Amino acid sequence: MSSRRAPRADTSAPTSANASVAPTPNRPPPSIAASERSSVSSDGDDSDLISDTLSEADSKRRNERPRFDSSVSYADSTRLDRFDSRASMLSNRERSDSRASSSSRASISSRRSARASELRTTTAKTPDLDAIDEEDYQFVSPFADFDAHDQPIREQLQKGLEIVNEHTSKLKEIEDALSAAMSEVWGYWADPIQLHLHPAERVDVQDLIRTDNELFNKVLTVFAVLCDEISELKVTVEDNFYPALIMFGQAKHGDKGDVKPGEDEVHIGRMLPFFQDISNFVDRCNSIATNLVHQLASLYQSFQKLWKSTFKHVHLTSVFDAFGHVLEILLTLDLIVMDNPNIVTSWDKYKRMMQYVRADPARYNVTADQVKAFERLLVNLDGTFMGAKVFQTCIDQDFETTFGYEDSDDEEEEEEYDEQLNKIDVRNNRVFLDEFYHCLTSRIQAIETALGTSSETNERIQVVGVAGLYAVFRKLLPNNVLPDVGLYDKLWQLQLKAPVVVLCGRLSWYLPEFLIKYAPLQSKTAVPVDVVQARRDYLAKFDDVFQDDVVYVQSEVRAWLVRFESFFQLSTRGGGDAARILGIRGNLIVKGLILAKRVQTMMQTLLQLHLQLNIPMPKRILRPLYHCVEMNKAIEFMLARKNPILAESAALMLRQVAHALTLLLRPIKAKLEASKRFDDTKLDILAAVSVVEDILHTGESFSSTRLTVLSLAIQIALISDDEPKDKKTITPSGEAEARKLVWKLHVLCDFQRKIRLATDCSFLYWSRELLTLFVQDMYSVPENASRIQYVLAGFLDAIKVLKTAGHEENAVAYYVEAFASFVEEVVEDDLVVPLCMDIENDLRLHVHSVHLEHMETPNPINNADFKVLHYYMDLRPIRIWGKCVDLRDRVTHYLESTFYNLTTVALHDWKTYGEMRQLANDKYGLHLAENHLPMGSLDQGLDVLQIMRNIHIFVGRYNYNLNQQFFVERRSDKGSRHLNAISIHSIASSIRTHGMGILNTTVNFTYQFLSKKFDIFSQFLFDDYIKSFLKREVRWYKSHKTETQDHKYPFQRAFDFNKEIRQLGVSDAGRTFLDQYRILITEMGNALGYVRMVRSAGMNYCSNAIQFVPDLNTRNFEFEAMVSPELSNETAVAAKNVDAVVANLSRNFSENNDYFHVLVQVFQQVVASQKHLGLFYQIVPALTINFIETSVQAKDLMYKNTRRRESYFTDDGFAIGIAYLLAILNQGQVCFAFNSDV
Repeated sequence: MSSRRAPRADTSAPTSANASVAPTPNRPPPSIAASERSSVSSDGDDSDLISDTLSEADSKRRNERPRFDSSVSYADSTRLDRFDSRASMLSNRERSDSRASSSSRASISSRRSARASELRTTTAKTPDLDAIDEEDYQFVSPFADFDAHDQPIREQLQKGLEIVNEHTSKLKEIEDALSAAMSEVWGYWADPIQLHLHPAERVDVQDLIRTDNELFNKVLTVFAVLCDEISELKVTVEDNFYPALIMFGQAKHGDKGDVKPGEDEVHIGRMLPFFQDISNFVDRCNSIATNLVHQLASLYQSFQKLWKSTFKHVHLTSVFDAFGHVLEILLTLDLIVMDNPNIVTSWDKYKRMMQYVRADPARYNVTADQVKAFERLLVNLDGTFMGAKVFQTCIDQDFETTFGYEDSDDEEEEEEYDEQLNKIDVRNNRVFLDEFYHCLTSRIQAIETALGTSSETNERIQVVGVAGLYAVFRKLLPNNVLPDVGLYDKLWQLQLKAPVVVLCGRLSWYLPEFLIKYAPLQSKTAVPVDVVQARRDYLAKFDDVFQDDVVYVQSEVRAWLVRFESFFQLSTRGGGDAARILGIRGNLIVKGLILAKRVQTMMQTLLQLHLQLNIPMPKRILRPLYHCVEMNKAIEFMLARKNPILAESAALMLRQVAHALTLLLRPIKAKLEASKRFDDTKLDILAAVSVVEDILHTGESFSSTRLTVLSLAIQIALISDDEPKDKKTITPSGEAEARKLVWKLHVLCDFQRKIRLATDCSFLYWSRELLTLFVQDMYSVPENASRIQYVLAGFLDAIKVLKTAGHEENAVAYYVEAFASFVEEVVEDDLVVPLCMDIENDLRLHVHSVHLEHMETPNPINNADFKVLHYYMDLRPIRIWGKCVDLRDRVTHYLESTFYNLTTVALHDWKTYGEMRQLANDKYGLHLAENHLPMGSLDQGLDVLQIMRNIHIFVGRYNYNLNQQFFVERRSDKGSRHLNAISIHSIASSIRTHGMGILNTTVNFTYQFLSKKFDIFSQFLFDDYIKSFLKREVRWYKSHKTETQDHKYPFQRAFDFNKEIRQLGVSDAGRTFLDQYRILITEMGNALGYVRMVRSAGMNYCSNAIQFVPDLNTRNFEFEAMVSPELSNETAVAAKNVDAVVANLSRNFSENNDYFHVLVQVFQQVVASQKHLGLFYQIVPALTINFIETSVQAKDLMYKNTRRRESYFTDDGFAIGIAYLLAILNQGQVCFAFNSDV
């Protein structure tokens, strides 16, 4: 039985087409959604509808295999059909007949429900029989005692186990496919080679329009050239200008300091060529806008023959769309300047700086003429771009004055042209204004119909262009013509479906503010009245339905990923008709673009409205929000992973659409060619059809120029519904199908760029604080582990925007590295560190629950906070801007270091950490290295440096054993049952770590400690009470030494001396002054014992290190001398190092440093003049009595259950201290002559 969690039932299942769903701002009613989804597919059974194919996949998923939910990531790499033979190897008969009968579905459902109910009943009765396998059943059956009535139970149980095992293996295959596919996709920032399928053709429009109708050629060429240039300008401004302007002056992440003086001026100076390019770009946009109006006004004239014959029935909506793109560009530039205060602030500082340049040009190596020319450039920039008046300047142009669009070499013609300016009647051109009004109305109607539906793509951004066209239309209206209130109300009402439009990055555009500023109109019927309240109501409703909308879109994205993986295989063998597969592939690309754009719009609308209205974001929408990021990147990664197959079939898909378009236009051409009479209208339509056929048949690729000419020619070839019936050449359904095919051709020819823009999540950079919340929430649900890479990839989309910052010398070092460090920090703090600690705690609890009776093993059923952390261990390395974070390696390193450090601190826990190491391998598959401690054992106590730095504490807490040379702890401060011990081997291990130089350092520290203690030692003997006692004893001994036995100092005198000292006072701990003095001497002796043990450990280390070196006394060779010239430099350096190491060990091993002799001589020079120290030998008998009494009492306490510090079995520091002090004072002979009974 596998421990993987079974999928949930209905939370993530795709919603069927006939389900009852309440309409929401982003999810239409089912009938509308079905009709709109069908609009992206082509006619015929071969192509099939996207909605039908989705329904087919849903029905097969419901009836042929178990469903899966969000616990299994719906990543771009979903390979479900690869492992399901019924989905990936369907026969042609099954593919042609995709709808199963309702009766068969009902019967299958009933049989499954009956089987499930029986399974539940069986497992409830026999819960202990779930581990039976086939061998047990056949040979050693535990059911031998059962009768025949138990046979059905056994059979049903076996069937249930087979179902569960099959489902578990299927989930494992799916999970392996999802995790493996992610590693196959590089981020766009790490692609060493990128595959661009967009055609790089450079062709002139004149070469594409070659008909016998010269007037038609001129008109079509003019508009095609203008529209094609506008499309190039749009790509240029989106890729080069927008990101650089948005990032101008922005502080890098984490930089909250003030701007340095002069930094703003330097930024403007670096960007001046860039601003000059923008100025030229804006001038070109204004020129194109004026030219477009002139050409349209010249064509749509009541006296124009071409208008009367043909263009009276043709609406050039693509030309007006291009005009809207120009206005959208200018509006965006204005909004960027207004939204980024750094541009205006830096510009003002730069203008003030120019005053100093004007006052003293020579100082800046410029001339006065150069300064004047430069200031004219600045004035031009200041009046247009820097003043955020680009759009206003454009619509305020005199559209009735013509300009010379072509350069002329004839100066006389130019002078004549300047003297007689031609005038084009625009304001009084009723035909042109009516056409303008018609196209504007139709675009508003089309946008309103598409907004908020499942087929919405770029309609939301087109609102900006339509609003700009409306402002131009209002400017062109004569003064005596009142604006249409109905048109204004329709445009005003678009904010109900699109309250905010995100232009780029964090830049938002609002329709009401635009209309009030550029095209105000008093309307009592405009809805809504309160704009701000309408946005609040929209946001409140949007928050309520956001989670449901995300679940709905998730089902569609899952279905799309499955079908995309199924139909984009390297081999189409067994897949049916190739034409059908190509049609489905094209529809899937279009569907992916629609889904990506819908998800992106949902995220942008939610974030921008919350920021603009300053309304806190509910916590319930946090998880659906990063689900949207995941879906967006899943679509992008799927297309990136399938790039080779897309490259192979892209041209074929375009050729298929072109063929379908040719078939639609072929009857038109045949009908026109069969006409007996040709008028101007038929000739123009025939010319347009010829142009379309030439474009469709003269190349395998479709560049932007070809598609522009194709769109214009199609609009002429398709006569609209308002023309007379005798001139109708195509049915309304055929016309709609042709327009749909042209739109599909536009999408497929440049789908990579469109997908990249639709899946771009760079706007999250300005909401990067959400990343912390996202990672924390994903970590709280380990089943979401596979989402981490996708969410991080969404935030890393901002890197391409950060790279465009031109005001910094190195944008990568300034912006990109700071942001990448922020992402790494979030992953480290909110994912890696908690994961390491949780795994350690889980291992610790499991091990302790075995050894400790009061602890139980964590139960995932009863513990709501239980986490299945192995999901993170199965993740592949997470990529973060040139770095990879391998969670398995990070956790392994953390556990290795933690187990090592904790083992060295608490040596008695080594077995526990060994068990945890083995459990980590069994439960998480973590192979931890063994903790190879120094000397290959656990004999590692306190470090020698730690003892030196705290020697005053060490000598008081540890007792010294002179014979065996070790220190033992008196009592553990933390109440442990074990005492720490310091031996020669422990110190030798520390010396191996720190080197032999630690010996001299130890002596220096000991000298400093003894100096302080010797001062206290001297003060005690200098005390008047102590001095009087000692002098009295000296006098008594001199007068009675002949009376004592063998001239010995009596024991009773020493014992009475102890009692008399007690009369001087006792401390709170019950210690007399003599006890304190004994402890002082013992601590001094412990310090000397530590020096002795360090020296012995050094000798031990040297002997072990040099045991394999030959006799040091007879060593007469060197490795360095043996190195031949042919060997490498590394070998020579290694030989030299060996000689140095051997020489150093030889010197340390042979030298004989008597550290005790040094410490004695140092203090002898100081105490020679201290006469009061001459009585020290007299107090030795009393100190010895005190030491013996205390030692006997301490040893007796060892046999009792006590934790008092006074219990110990050895304390040789006192003897060493007495010997050391007698040596310093030269009282050894006197003390021995004293020869007391003691």
